[in-house]
Amino acid sequence: MFKTLQKPIFQDLFNVGLLVVGLLPLLVLSLYNHPSPIDDYCYIDTVFKFGYFEAMNAYYTGWTGRYFGILLNHSNPLVVKWASGFKLLSFLLILWQTYVLYLLAKEVFPKWSKLSLWGLVGGLTFLYVLRMSSIAEAFYWMAAFVTYTVPNILTLTWIVVMIRWYQLPQGTLKTLTSVLASFLVFAVIGSSETNLTIIILLVVGWWGYQLIINRRWDWFAVILIGVCVFSCYLFFSSPGNQLRMSGNPEGRNIPFSAIESIKKLIKLGIDWVFRTPLLVFSSLWIVFLSKTFGNQPSNRLLSVPLWVVLIAYFGILFVQIFPSYYGIGIEPAPRVVNSIYFFFLLGWFYMLAVVVYHVVQKNWLSAKKWYFPPSIKAVLASLILVSALFSPNLRMIYGDWLKGRAAAYDTELKHRYAFIEQSSADTVYVEPLHSKPLSLYLDDANPNPAHLWSRCIGGYFGKKAVVLKTSHESKP
Repeated sequence: MFKTLQKPIFQDLFNVGLLVVGLLPLLVLSLYNHPSPIDDYCYIDTVFKFGYFEAMNAYYTGWTGRYFGILLNHSNPLVVKWASGFKLLSFLLILWQTYVLYLLAKEVFPKWSKLSLWGLVGGLTFLYVLRMSSIAEAFYWMAAFVTYTVPNILTLTWIVVMIRWYQLPQGTLKTLTSVLASFLVFAVIGSSETNLTIIILLVVGWWGYQLIINRRWDWFAVILIGVCVFSCYLFFSSPGNQLRMSGNPEGRNIPFSAIESIKKLIKLGIDWVFRTPLLVFSSLWIVFLSKTFGNQPSNRLLSVPLWVVLIAYFGILFVQIFPSYYGIGIEPAPRVVNSIYFFFLLGWFYMLAVVVYHVVQKNWLSAKKWYFPPSIKAVLASLILVSALFSPNLRMIYGDWLKGRAAAYDTELKHRYAFIEQSSADTVYVEPLHSKPLSLYLDDANPNPAHLWSRCIGGYFGKKAVVLKTSHESKP
């Protein structure tokens, strides 16, 4: 058994197994997903009342400058009365994120086998699911995943597109690729303040890297900066964005925002490093890379100066936290923390890869000395499996699936929809949900007929309001 553990293919297969462990329940749970009373119905209620374009204009002028997020949210499946479309969207979103991680890994490590690449994706996905702040907000609540998960994926797609652009010969394909890269910048900036700061840092940072390190004036990077300027103008000139940012007295306080952001980042970093098997994965990753880099030619994506990587890494993490404190004066919501953790993991393993690459290429330490005996690998693999058994997130998603909580939730909501549609009353009173799987559920309808959720759900079904019964009520 120990000899088998020493074979490189075992580590890849083990990580692919972790990919299945993390991915399978997420995909299954997507089959039970439903629109949330929080915002999902309100976007479409506005469309039904004012029309498609006027509804988007109302949000842009009255609430937020997230022009691309507004477009996607007002195009959710409810616009064609297809509540089941939320199941398909979540299913495809999870697969999309996984595949983009694979594409990025393939660009960074082009000589690796497909099994090794999927193994890397498996380790990242497992760690992400293990400690993410809110699974529901990452994959199942559309108003949230449109604002964070989708632009995260688009940002990684942009990185892949940029890497490929510089490898293409002049011609139509390169021109189309530049158009795609520009659109991705435009879309990411228009999704959320968090991703706006990430993509601007990456675009401006790349231009600066080309100018200072490579001593090259990169016109393509300049064009992308122009796209950033135009996109930011659309974002920040929104009257709704100004109203939103003025809602908290601590907002727009730079010293307060910077200090609180650093404190929050330190707190999150300690949690992610010491309360997950990250250090176990890191030790295995370092040993694996040392042998891989010792047998492969130079890699331009890893020969970046370490100080550049460190600045970019901590910069990307910091700028994701800062907008929450600067814009509205509060700590980042769970959906924002999801995004921070996502880039924390990607940056962590990339940073380690750069360190190991430099060490091996400069012969500071012989790759032959980077070795774990089979018994140590067995212990480390056991620690990873134990972390899975005690992970609240994994216990939750498997429990919601295998104990039938998600299926019961799905059935209850289908019965509720049928009851609302069959009712002739303007105000429909519905029973509270008995099954509330935490991986899918965020909120129910509201007992107050004047509450926004009640009015939005009611408007979608052609009613005045859909109201949640309370224990002392016996409304028809």
